[in-house]
Amino acid sequence: MKNNEIPCIIIHRGYKPYLKFNLEITSKNNKIFLIGDSSVSNLASISDKIEFIDIRDFERRDRILELRKNFVNYNTQSNDIEWMNFERVFIMQDFMLERDYKQVFHLDSDNILLKNINTFKFKNRIAYCIPSFQDNYRMDSSIHCGLLENKFFTEFEKLFSDLYINKSKFHLIEKKINYHVENGVRGGITDMTLYYLLNKLKKISPQNLMQPFKSADDEEYIFINNYNLAEGFYDLNNFKMKRKNIRLYNGNSVYDLINLKKVKIANIHFQGSSKKYLNKYTKYRLKY
Repeated sequence: MKNNEIPCIIIHRGYKPYLKFNLEITSKNNKIFLIGDSSVSNLASISDKIEFIDIRDFERRDRILELRKNFVNYNTQSNDIEWMNFERVFIMQDFMLERDYKQVFHLDSDNILLKNINTFKFKNRIAYCIPSFQDNYRMDSSIHCGLLENKFFTEFEKLFSDLYINKSKFHLIEKKINYHVENGVRGGITDMTLYYLLNKLKKISPQNLMQPFKSADDEEYIFINNYNLAEGFYDLNNFKMKRKNIRLYNGNSVYDLINLKKVKIANIHFQGSSKKYLNKYTKYRLKY
């Protein structure tokens, strides 16, 4: 693989069957670096397109340990879970610089990629999911599928420092913290809050992967945010549902209720309760 091609990165600790099924599907068309612990190391044998890297090579580094020391959890989720979401950004930056990649494409371990990421026409050097509807202090964007370059990582660490270390920009998250505490609302500040703020503050210019875009052969595609939500770029009820999940057509398309047409999907994010649908039968139901 040439270093001007974009590889996928999946970071995961603790073996889960859905990770195995993801790797089987995504590695058909993509080079994957699996950064994880010993419980997932054997999954590299699924394909010669998968390379395992021990996460301990990164998480023990002085820089990352120092960042963790300054992290404060403003979320109802556990401290360990929230830190891991932040830590993966610092890990990916180190990985990218050491392997001399200009860009990487990050995938959550429950998010499958149906096409070779190098066949898409990205308009920007950075791209991730930016929900259009941000009411009630939602303030989130996501790299559960995200095209990332060094500027993204550099600006993320600067913002982290301004929020958690010198606190010069703490006011940007203070009202959201208070909203969750005062109203007893689960959640709070996550890494997704920082992705939202980086775009809002114009520190970076990410392409919104929830907005339709073209592949190299001029076919229209979208990335879906979550398999169990009808939300899309145009509306909270953007896609036709079947029971509690987005309805799939021909194993690679969804129906856009706003524009009244089928559109091909680049991914499926089996988030939360929908993880059970990423199983040993999934690869036979999809076209990829």
